[in-house]
Amino acid sequence: MKILLSNVACSPIGGSELYFGWSAVKCLAQDHELWVLTNPRHRPELEVAQAQGSVPPTVKFIYVSQIKAWHQNQLKARIQAWKEYIQFTGSILAVAQKLHAQEQFDLVHHVTYATWRVASPLWRLGVPFVFGPIGGNEHFPLPFLRSLSATAATFEIVRMLAGGASRFSPAVRTCIRRSAHMLVANEETESLIRNLRGSSAGITRLTPAFYSEEKIREFAGPAVEKNVTGPLRLFAGGKLEGRKGVALALRALARVKQQGVKFQYRLGGEGPEAGHLQQLIVQLGLKDEVILGEPLRGPAYLGELRETHVFLLPSFRESAGLTMMEAMLSGCVPIVADCAGPGNIVTADCGYKIPVSNAERMIDEMARVIVELDANRKIILKKGAAARERIATAFSEQNYRRTINAVYASVKK
Repeated sequence: MKILLSNVACSPIGGSELYFGWSAVKCLAQDHELWVLTNPRHRPELEVAQAQGSVPPTVKFIYVSQIKAWHQNQLKARIQAWKEYIQFTGSILAVAQKLHAQEQFDLVHHVTYATWRVASPLWRLGVPFVFGPIGGNEHFPLPFLRSLSATAATFEIVRMLAGGASRFSPAVRTCIRRSAHMLVANEETESLIRNLRGSSAGITRLTPAFYSEEKIREFAGPAVEKNVTGPLRLFAGGKLEGRKGVALALRALARVKQQGVKFQYRLGGEGPEAGHLQQLIVQLGLKDEVILGEPLRGPAYLGELRETHVFLLPSFRESAGLTMMEAMLSGCVPIVADCAGPGNIVTADCGYKIPVSNAERMIDEMARVIVELDANRKIILKKGAAARERIATAFSEQNYRRTINAVYASVKK
């Protein structure tokens, strides 16, 4: 088929949304001709990838909209990214109509950003419109706001209000109802989309993160048993934002330290909540146990995951949980909040899902699990192997490709 992709975030060297967009292009190009509408911000990386032969010949990139240098303040840069996305969305219909007149696409598919909150105009193109996989209906619990910095708490409140307004947006509601098929990342988003569409028809659950055989081998590493001796090694990756629940994890580790457990907790990212977390680390007496520094990339990141025993990140708002899935492929045992993407991905066989009740109970439960794992390291080997198998089988490129192609076939009938 000839497919037009709306894919604002797409880069071969990025994480999160950029990874979602790039991996979708690589996967879908195996079966289809792709015209990809994307942001010019990542044009240099894409052109290098094309020159190196990493972009399939069936893929054409069309760069839409304008960009400016990122704001130095990370929170303001995040708001800037959303403004750019809204501008991109407002620009693509005219470009798409011109391309469609030339190419006669079989269908159009919105891949990134993976959110329901901003309507795509591409359902107007006159061919079937596939929307997703999308998330965005995950919520940060109001009672937990006190664990955040003032800036992060304000951001979460504004996001909740914006989400409430988006539910009543005529553009959003029309886009969701006119979509030939909706792909949703988690239960929370599926419930909302079902309500807005007025039906469960044309909705499929699909996580935006998936892994090729090459990526699975890369993260799994050599076929050797993980060394589980010495201090317990814990890790959390991704951008340090309030929604990730790191403050709760730190409080749990303070209780673990009081019980005599030796450990190291590495925070492998950076973000707007870093300053608040650094203060909390000092306040809790964890300066010797917690490492918060430069983000890990490339071989350093892979090496850290292979040496890590536990992935600890009770994130409340996560459509998938990319770093969690990569850690699981490396044999780490995940400890996550039982909600959103991680709550759907992690099972009792391969990790621990902490019920979202109140802060004290969650902290106590995380501390209990960590102490248990420290006392019985064989659990790490058993659950770590199950975690690797879980991601390699249930979230493989083959599964994603099969699901997408089945949806394409259904909307073209």
